[in-house]
Amino acid sequence: SMITRTAPTLSAAPYRPAEGRSGYLCRQTLKVECDAIIKPTAGYSHKTMDDKLTFRRYSDGDHDYKRWSEDIFNEDTSYKCPTYVHKTPPCQGSCPSGEDIRGWLQIVRGIEKPPAGVSWQEYAFRRSTDANPFPSMMGRVCPAPCQEGCNRNEVEDFVGINSVEQYIGDHALQANLSFEQPQHESGKRVAIIGGGVAGMAAAYQLRRQGHGATIFDERAELGGMSRYGIPGYRMPRDVMDGENKRILDMGVEVQMNTRVGRDISFEQLEKDYDAILLAIGAQQGRTLNIPGGDAPNCVSGVAFLAAFNEERMHYTAEKVVVIGGGDTAMDVISVARRLGHIKTTHENDRPEAVIRNLTAHDVATAASREGSEVLLIYRRPIEQMPAAEHEVITAEQEGVKIRGSLAPVELVIGEDGRAKALRVVEVDWTHGKMTTKEGSEFDIECDLVVPAVGQSGDLTGL
Repeated sequence: SMITRTAPTLSAAPYRPAEGRSGYLCRQTLKVECDAIIKPTAGYSHKTMDDKLTFRRYSDGDHDYKRWSEDIFNEDTSYKCPTYVHKTPPCQGSCPSGEDIRGWLQIVRGIEKPPAGVSWQEYAFRRSTDANPFPSMMGRVCPAPCQEGCNRNEVEDFVGINSVEQYIGDHALQANLSFEQPQHESGKRVAIIGGGVAGMAAAYQLRRQGHGATIFDERAELGGMSRYGIPGYRMPRDVMDGENKRILDMGVEVQMNTRVGRDISFEQLEKDYDAILLAIGAQQGRTLNIPGGDAPNCVSGVAFLAAFNEERMHYTAEKVVVIGGGDTAMDVISVARRLGHIKTTHENDRPEAVIRNLTAHDVATAASREGSEVLLIYRRPIEQMPAAEHEVITAEQEGVKIRGSLAPVELVIGEDGRAKALRVVEVDWTHGKMTTKEGSEFDIECDLVVPAVGQSGDLTGL
């Protein structure tokens, strides 16, 4: 049909772009005369276009003609045969353990079939544990950097890798799957200092190669920070014990309640073993480096969680202030909120006395506990907290208050020598650097201050 087009006109409509800036969006209006109008194919509404993964929006420059030779070598697309590049998948590349995530996901999806007589669950378990022997534990508590690297983020959302890994691990525990014994013994012996996930994973890999492995740990039970740093509601103890036992059954020796440098010398280990691995983790919390930071009721998040997980602390203080924004801080605020407090306490029943291992709480006394006011402060904006978003949401649902862009200045000490308030100042990060807002200081009343601002290794005796 004959189509005539008049000269285009420009019209402007106000709009509000990102960051609240105002402006005008200019568009070109074309007046077109035609003999007929053909409507789009039914079913392709705007909603369909937005939801349908196969719909590709028009991009600027699509109408420009390109030479055929240029089109062939345009970025990562080609009209010739595909070019195969040997590269680690982004999920595996984002995994600190280097798990073959795509490999066991292909097994779960049924693309790679298991050998005859082997279930796909066991086949996926074997593939997963080639790099990491703790699928059930990791599926529950790993922050899942693999999901951040997942290619599906470019389409709609990441694959729920954590959930699949936990299922594989839970099925293996229910089916009593075990690891294979080494085919030969090398005659070499390795001493491993620390019975946490690092030490246990090392013992697992050493035994696979036929080396002897002996774990030395100062505590009564294996697990390290996974047992004494992570609450049981996040890390079920039967799951931890089951995955640890699977490694011990490979012939790993353990010496519990043994601290190197106290109960046995480092020099003795050097004489008795061919190699020594330090896997002591970071079980010592950093102190609050501000005036008054050494107050008795200012305790680290690591010590707080250890007292709870060792079942020595059954209640906490009425007003608890936690400093930090990581996983440890999230666990502290959840535990503090759930434990609550009791109104009248003897000096020895104060939470700091229990946390410093000077005494222990009576379970009967805890029966009269009431709720605690728990506040978490973080020096950066809340959305920049390194903790998982779902943990932040859960804590707020439980009644924990969270405030960002607050930096601690000092602890206000009372006549009894204990901190009675935490002085903070509002800070600004507009230009990517922290600047304090003049005159914005204020005090937050508190009975217990728990900084969760980092951890380090306890090298006492080493």
